[in-house]
Amino acid sequence: MRLHLVAWLGLLALATAAGAQETASVIWANGSRIEFGAMADALAKADVVMIGEQHDHVAGHEMERRLVEALHKRSPRLTLAMEMFERDTQLVIDEYLAGHLNASSFEAASRPWPRYTADYKPMVEYCKANGLRVVASNVPRRYVNLVSRKGQVALKALPRPSRKWVPRLPLAMDLPEGYAKQLDELFGGSHGATPTPGMPTPANMKEAQALWDVGMAASIVSAKRDLGRGVVVHVNGAMHSDSRYGIVDRLRRLAPRLKVAVISIRPDAAYATWTPANEGVADYLILTEPASPR
Repeated sequence: MRLHLVAWLGLLALATAAGAQETASVIWANGSRIEFGAMADALAKADVVMIGEQHDHVAGHEMERRLVEALHKRSPRLTLAMEMFERDTQLVIDEYLAGHLNASSFEAASRPWPRYTADYKPMVEYCKANGLRVVASNVPRRYVNLVSRKGQVALKALPRPSRKWVPRLPLAMDLPEGYAKQLDELFGGSHGATPTPGMPTPANMKEAQALWDVGMAASIVSAKRDLGRGVVVHVNGAMHSDSRYGIVDRLRRLAPRLKVAVISIRPDAAYATWTPANEGVADYLILTEPASPR
């Protein structure tokens, strides 16, 4: 059981994502269809807009780009924050946006995700062209790996300069019941099994997930504080924000006054039909026609 079940299986899927782009889509709000423009008008009134994606969803990435542009037109003060960059690359991102680095130097130093060019670069380039800030919100993966193997207590032994990249400890582990169940199912919780020394355990992997969630929530709160009036748009894997779990739950604890809107984007063969399974997933659920087999 390795941490690179990451995102958790998401990064693996990124490497193979390719193929025809989906076209047809429906936007749902409380079981009713809504037009893109009406959704964007409502989202522009929020403090934070969480965009939950499926990492290998081609049409989803195009929708994210459209959302960033639409929200910027409605709320000129906008910051884009992204799970796809780790906190310790913020200086590199700032240097690139300011024009000090060329694209190849930036991409070599910022450790972007696989398929960055196709999936995320259009949003970053839009921000660069329009003078918008891009925030690296994720805790460096090396610390998430450390927690998955040794638990969050291992973070306390890090040198002081290293600890600036992780959120305040301890990480509260009183997770919402539904989220805890999801993580147990994902990480396998065979209670009573003897753990292999030095390998991740289900309990430690839940703490690693909490580190991700708390770290990104703290990054969002900091970005909103720096921005002041305006919207922080955060792009992340949908599991981190669906049902207002994960990052959204942590935002509620850190900054309860923030108005947070949640979007979830995914392919679904039944995209044109509302089903009970869609209830409560997000404020706006964007379902697209599935792509042709890759």
